[in-house]
Amino acid sequence: MTKSNIIDIPRIARESLLVERLPLDGARVIDIGCGEGWLTQLVAPKTSKIIGIDPSATALERANAAKNTTSENYLLASAENLPLNNASTDIAIYYNSLHHVPVALQRKALGETARVLVEGGLLCVIEPVASGSAYELFQPVDDESDVYDTTYKLILGVADGVEFQQVQEELFVDCYIYRNFEQFLDHVMVVDEGRAGVLASLEDMLRKRFEQLGEAVDGGRRYDQVHRLNLLRKLS
Repeated sequence: MTKSNIIDIPRIARESLLVERLPLDGARVIDIGCGEGWLTQLVAPKTSKIIGIDPSATALERANAAKNTTSENYLLASAENLPLNNASTDIAIYYNSLHHVPVALQRKALGETARVLVEGGLLCVIEPVASGSAYELFQPVDDESDVYDTTYKLILGVADGVEFQQVQEELFVDCYIYRNFEQFLDHVMVVDEGRAGVLASLEDMLRKRFEQLGEAVDGGRRYDQVHRLNLLRKLS
């Protein structure tokens, strides 16, 4: 994807995207791969119940510390083994998280998602595309472009199957803003704590890329990332 193509893609802040695309009012929602819970906390006031699910105890400790509504809860679990009852959820969201599920387990994870969704429930999958300054910043740590492609093919494979039917697909540009390089490193570590050794060996190079690729804005430096949204409806 060329730079000119990125310019042509609409810029939509994550804070408004989900609120505009999903019928959140009074819904029972799960945020799969919730990390530190920013999305869970964002939509919690509109939901009747939202559960953030993540396999990282460190991330969930931070999420619980920032908890600010009674409708918001967190569970330590993996996407392929959801500790939830059948047909107990109206909306399931994967924001930048499905590609972190091991490829061999991604189909099982989507099957689990189908199990816990009610008939007519919505599955919202937002995944990165290998384009944008944020992608370039992360690339030396873990170039996930092949995984992005594999995950997208899986989404398309289930989108018109026996479990789901696609409602909508769109590209948009979102961004990450980091106060400083240390916050960026912390973010990378929380996503995958196994990256510590790689980060140590790449720190000088990453620091240079951090300065070169980031645009100075209020609050730090901004890095753009192209994302794709796929919205699917659970069939019978």
